[in-house]
Amino acid sequence: MPKRKIYHYMAIFFIVFLTITSVNVKANPPQSISLEYNSNINTLEVSITHAVADNTTHYIFSIIVSVNGSVAQSHVYTSQPDLNYFVYNYSLVTNSGSVISVTASCSEGGSLTKTLGGTSTPPDGIPGYMGMYLVLSASVITLLMLIRKKLKKV
Repeated sequence: MPKRKIYHYMAIFFIVFLTITSVNVKANPPQSISLEYNSNINTLEVSITHAVADNTTHYIFSIIVSVNGSVAQSHVYTSQPDLNYFVYNYSLVTNSGSVISVTASCSEGGSLTKTLGGTSTPPDGIPGYMGMYLVLSASVITLLMLIRKKLKKV
């Protein structure tokens, strides 16, 4: 295969690669959620880390609190109290041994669920966009190996 053709394939590859990696992915789930339930005063403290530049346009807009798999409370917000870290307190009556689950969703897409009590199971699949990056990395490595083989033959 002539070197020109190889360079042509390399140029196409890099254009596709740059196009894929420059796509603006807006999904930004919370970085972390911490839950603490005080059974003496029936209060659930939900601490959320969600770093944003502007907490009025990009924020945690929804928090759903479930007890034993049933939605107990649902809250919708139009901003978040801080640019990085904030705490919400909810009045919540539960029985001993109940499983409390909280899901926080970002206004730009993405959500995170944290469970308190019971046994937590890991999420199915690869979280977030890590799967896309793994496939992209494997494709890049495979393509580079093929190009290297073609160059050795020339």
